[in-house]
Amino acid sequence: MNSAFEVVNSAPGSSEIEIEELVRYAQINIPMEYLSIIRKETELEISVAKIKLLRLWGAKGCIEMNEAYHIQQYIPNSLAIGDDECCNVLLYAEGEKGFGLYIVSLSDLEENAMVNIADSLKTFLVDGIGLNVFNSYF
Repeated sequence: MNSAFEVVNSAPGSSEIEIEELVRYAQINIPMEYLSIIRKETELEISVAKIKLLRLWGAKGCIEMNEAYHIQQYIPNSLAIGDDECCNVLLYAEGEKGFGLYIVSLSDLEENAMVNIADSLKTFLVDGIGLNVFNSYF
């Protein structure tokens, strides 16, 4: 992980049954990078350059939050995987820059409101691409 990120809290990984449920639930092919993370740890709270907090949900939380906020109703072919504790969700979606990692406000859940962070969770967390975009999005 890039030195700008620091894990401050986490819970045990999702079970294979929970992950299978998430894969069946999703309208997209969930990238393995996310599934690999949630197999090890869930509810990851990650400090992003000590400015904002990124929380990555586990499989069960992912389904619950996507259903609670009707994410796919407003942004088809997407899957919210976390939030920034500022009423914005991090999601995989097909947007103006192709398939990748986007952020959008829960109060403006529309495809045209999504802002691209990076092409993948790996490029965000490891390479730091999109760090400034994530931290400046309120």
